[in-house]
Amino acid sequence: MTELTADDLRADYLARLDEAMRNLPHGVASDIRAGILEELQGLDAEATAARIAHLGDPVVIADEAQAEVPSATIVGAPTIAAAPTPRPPATSTRGFAIAAALTLSFGGIVVPAVGWFVGAALVSASALWRAWEKAIAIVVPFVVTGISFLTVSTLTALASSETGSSSSGTGTPPEVAAVNPLVPGVGEWHVLILLGFLLVPLSGLWLLWRLRGRTAG
Repeated sequence: MTELTADDLRADYLARLDEAMRNLPHGVASDIRAGILEELQGLDAEATAARIAHLGDPVVIADEAQAEVPSATIVGAPTIAAAPTPRPPATSTRGFAIAAALTLSFGGIVVPAVGWFVGAALVSASALWRAWEKAIAIVVPFVVTGISFLTVSTLTALASSETGSSSSGTGTPPEVAAVNPLVPGVGEWHVLILLGFLLVPLSGLWLLWRLRGRTAG
């Protein structure tokens, strides 16, 4: 039987080591192989056999190396990078909704008329309120104001009519002040102030209250 040479023993051991380390990262396996090859270089057959016996089974060496390598870097167990979560549109964020409600409440005070229209547009664009909530916040203040305006105007006209009738009964012609129907009277001005400084701000604050605990669905 032909006795194995040092080169044969070294080549056989390294081949078994390569097979055992096939699942290790390339860099780790290369370092281990280079270190063992360095230890076996320059030895005769007898010394090579003794050194191989001392090193032990290649499978054991590979298992020990694998235990020290993080699982995420082991070949054969690749990690799948999580897909980046798409950012929600700006109109679906709470920050946008809060800004819209505050603009609706106080934009008309800061920039008369224009500020309110901007707030109404922002509220309409927000995805965090239902359609009926937007309609209530935008339309109801004007409906209430319109009804109040008509009521006050009617009561004022009736009061003026009764005053005129009383004055006519005394034989003295009533003094009729020139009234411009396009200019609101005192009562009507109170109604308009009610709209601008109470109803509209309350509508925006009501939207903020409806927003509590709500996120984009």
